[in-house]
Amino acid sequence: MLALWPAAARATGVPTAPQPCPTPTPATDVALQTESPLTQLQDLIEDVPCTGGGSVSYGTTDNLGESMDVLDPIADPAGGYLGVYHTEFGPEAWEFRISLAQSSDLIHWTQIVVLDPLGASMPTLRTVPGGGFLLAYEKKIPRVGNIVRLRYYRSPAQLQTGHFAAQRDLPHTFSPYNDGTPTILSVTWHHALARSVIHIGFHYETEARGTRGPDREAIGTLVDFKRWTAHPEKPLDLALDRQGLSGSHGDWRQFSFAGDRWRIYEGQGTWGNFGSWRVVLQDTSTGQLYPLTLSSDAQAVSGSVANPVVAVLPAPGGNGQVLVVTLYLFTADPPAVAGELVYYQPL
Repeated sequence: MLALWPAAARATGVPTAPQPCPTPTPATDVALQTESPLTQLQDLIEDVPCTGGGSVSYGTTDNLGESMDVLDPIADPAGGYLGVYHTEFGPEAWEFRISLAQSSDLIHWTQIVVLDPLGASMPTLRTVPGGGFLLAYEKKIPRVGNIVRLRYYRSPAQLQTGHFAAQRDLPHTFSPYNDGTPTILSVTWHHALARSVIHIGFHYETEARGTRGPDREAIGTLVDFKRWTAHPEKPLDLALDRQGLSGSHGDWRQFSFAGDRWRIYEGQGTWGNFGSWRVVLQDTSTGQLYPLTLSSDAQAVSGSVANPVVAVLPAPGGNGQVLVVTLYLFTADPPAVAGELVYYQPL
């Protein structure tokens, strides 16, 4: 998606002052027991917390004031959280770099290191056995276009100093133009990177008779960090089209909730219209898609939402778990602010 992200459409936000939260109406035990996992998950994602509760951040920035767009948080094995994100910079805000930050509460973040200073965006981070980390992101290569790049870091120290042990650029398979918005679906680790199997979702920019078209979804497999194969996800693209999202299909994440596997996708209503991005939830057991509409205190949050990330992580302070959601708001309705939205819900 980044290759077609015009500067005019990129939002920059100023965090709003916290507003007093209304007193919630407690749910009855019977209601909680009868709600399906789907209904629970829809409610958790769609109901953005009040700004006065300390569990939401609009227009999220790090301690240096740099925007934390498309933030992808994970649990830090040492405690707290790590997150990767991209930031726009330059006189026309056209360049992107990716950075690593740490947090104790998922809301306030301290930058640790810039992982790739130029032409880098849409990052996602995953731990692997043995204490290492796998980073995937969209990389701009001159005269080639955007590709998916993977980096392997052997230890937390290597990650936090930006020293990777191995790197692999994945070749274009379906597009002569651009690939991007990677998501790491699974990693099978046979004691070493050279004996691993990594499954990755990504988008590719379509092409017809030499003309660029909207982005579509694909899944690939990298074996032993060498052999790459991929296939397009045409049934999914058709399903998104049937939701009225016939523009580009891009970023998505897979996660577990209530013992089931779920996916959350972004899709564009009209190709090239950055005010038409929407997010949908998929129940992978049925393949059914469910549109999501964000609101806070019964007020709409945004008319254009993209780059969804959902994860179940340890709660701040270590007491239980939370469902963490990060999204990019191209537009926002007050008190929401355009830019990166981060919030969490207790489970």
